[in-house]
Amino acid sequence: MHIIEWTDEFALGIDEIDAQHRTLVDMINALDASTHDEPGPETMRRLLAQLSDYVRDHFGLEERLMAGSSCSPELVTRHFGEHAYFRSVLKDLTAEFENGGRSISTPLIEYLVHWLLHHIAVVDRAMTHQLNAAEPELAARVAAIMMRDASEELTGSERRLLTELRRANEDVERQVQQRTQALSERNSKLEAELAEMSALVERLSRVQAAPRAAR
Repeated sequence: MHIIEWTDEFALGIDEIDAQHRTLVDMINALDASTHDEPGPETMRRLLAQLSDYVRDHFGLEERLMAGSSCSPELVTRHFGEHAYFRSVLKDLTAEFENGGRSISTPLIEYLVHWLLHHIAVVDRAMTHQLNAAEPELAARVAAIMMRDASEELTGSERRLLTELRRANEDVERQVQQRTQALSERNSKLEAELAEMSALVERLSRVQAAPRAAR
C-alpha cells in the first residue's frame, strides 16, 4: 500500500501540472518503499537525484507560469518561498545521506507527503484560480482568502495533515537550529585549535631563529 494515493481531488485542471504532481506522488511513494526494502546506497542516491531534478523542473514550470501571468505579488512571494524551502529540505536530505545516512526516515517521508498535499490543496489551487481568472484583481482577493481560510475549508483529514505539517516544520527548524549550534561550536573549537597551532609555530620559529641571531 502506498503512503499517498492520487485522487481526482488533487487535480487542478492544468494537465501538465496535474501530470507532474502525479509523478511527484509516485516518486515519494518510491522513497517510502525504500524505507522498508533497505535498498543499496546507489538506489537511494538515484531516487534522491531523480526527485531533486524533477522538483527543479516542476517548480520551474509553476514559477514561469506565475511570472508570465497576473498572479498577485503576495501569492508569487509565498509560492516561491515554499518552493525554496522544499528545495532546501531536499538539499539537506541529500547531504545527510551522502555524509553517511543509510536510508530515509519514515518521519521525513511523512513530512514530504504532508508538504506536497498542503502545497497542492492550498497554494497551487490558489495559483490555478488566478491563472484561470477572467478578472485578475478579483481573483487575487479570492486567492488570498483561500490561503488565509484554507484550514476552515479543508476536510478533517486535510486539517490533520496541516497540523502534522506544522509539527514537521517545527521539528525540521529545531533540527536545523541544533545542527547550526553544533557547527558553530565545532567552528569555535577549530578556530581555538588553529590559534594554538599558530602560536606554537610562532614560538618554534623564534626558538629556531635565536641560535642564528646569536652567531
